[in-house]
Amino acid sequence: MLCLLSITCLRENITNPRMKRSSLASKMKKTIIIIALMLASNQVQAQDNGTGPEKPIGINEYLAHVAKGNLSYLAGQYNLRIADAALNAARVFNDPEIAVAYTDNQDKILQMGRGLDAGVSYSLNLGNLRGARIGLAKSEKELTALVLQVYFQNLRAEAALVYYNALKEKLLADIQQDNLIRMLELAKADSIRYHAGMIMEVDARQSAIEARMQKNEVIRAEATRRISLIQMDLLRGSVGADSACFPVGSLEYTLRDFSFPWLVEKAMENRLELQEARQNQVLSEKMVSLVKASRAMELGIETGISYSTIATNEIAPSPSHYAFNLGVSIPLKFSSLNHGQLSASHLAVRQQEILYQEARQIILSEVTEAFILYQSQKEQLDEFHSGLLKEAEIILNNKIYSYKRGETSLLDVLNAQRTYNEIRKSFYETHYEYLAALINLERAAGIWDIE
Repeated sequence: MLCLLSITCLRENITNPRMKRSSLASKMKKTIIIIALMLASNQVQAQDNGTGPEKPIGINEYLAHVAKGNLSYLAGQYNLRIADAALNAARVFNDPEIAVAYTDNQDKILQMGRGLDAGVSYSLNLGNLRGARIGLAKSEKELTALVLQVYFQNLRAEAALVYYNALKEKLLADIQQDNLIRMLELAKADSIRYHAGMIMEVDARQSAIEARMQKNEVIRAEATRRISLIQMDLLRGSVGADSACFPVGSLEYTLRDFSFPWLVEKAMENRLELQEARQNQVLSEKMVSLVKASRAMELGIETGISYSTIATNEIAPSPSHYAFNLGVSIPLKFSSLNHGQLSASHLAVRQQEILYQEARQIILSEVTEAFILYQSQKEQLDEFHSGLLKEAEIILNNKIYSYKRGETSLLDVLNAQRTYNEIRKSFYETHYEYLAALINLERAAGIWDIE
């Protein structure tokens, strides 16, 4: 609304060239006040992202918030607890069995007496099935811990990329804001110069239109910046909180040199994905042990006691007595003749060996690609360090100065300004792409020292 009022006042000044000097002075004073209010309104709008006030946050603090508040990471930590519970469950022993039986030998009719039997039985696996279950559960727990660590490393790198992207969008929004201020000042100056007879009406109108168009660019850049802040809040698990955070600092980062063989060596030592593939091999070997244990002989050990009452039968009388028994049952393992499950477990081991080699190849290719991209971004960044941005700024300032003196056209000023803005955008975007390449390179090599 303030933007439209400001431009309206400029247009009224332009379309009424014969107004009285006092009326002109009053109009111009009102224009200047409205432009000042508009600039203040832009600053207020820039701070309103729909979630309350914004708080500055550094990269290290933001990564700490992500580690504590990311919901996917917190949910993944329950997998470790589940694996620990499964390990405890694997430690249980087989339950013994108790059998009790009562016998009536037609005592009322034949006086043969009654009997009571009680016994305990227990199955004993000769292949250490319990130990195999514990070994498998431990391997699964270690694998779960590695998977969680891999997820955290990728989450940390992703959070750093989101953070620096938000910082880039903030700087790009600042470019559009600076451009708007420059265009408003130029439109104000052109209005004064037109009424002083120094420039033509079309030039004054053109600068006013450019200011209005630039306002749309500011709105678009601010929306993009606010979306990047929402992405930051999502990773730290605080979307919809009373206050949002915004990145601070600079995208300029010290250029670093890496040795490719050193990166490959570090990747093979530190990449958790490689350790995860190795742990999958161990897990498949533990599965083989479990299959072998389940095919082993399982003895049944039994012991018991029997009590028989007195029998008064005339043909076969007997006194009351106790009887003890001890026995072993041996199953006939015909099922062991089928080697399907055992063969499948051996094949799984060989499969994991191939997948381990594939993981090494993938890591090597990731390091190579990341290193090539990093070197490319580093060379592009060198161009901006050669004074390209400063030279474009000098040209723009000279064009504006010449325009105010009537020595050049408005079109030349607009072209110089667009060139300067494009170079500034490329400056920040190239710095961000360099940081992104550095983060991806360190992620590929399994190292981390981004601060």
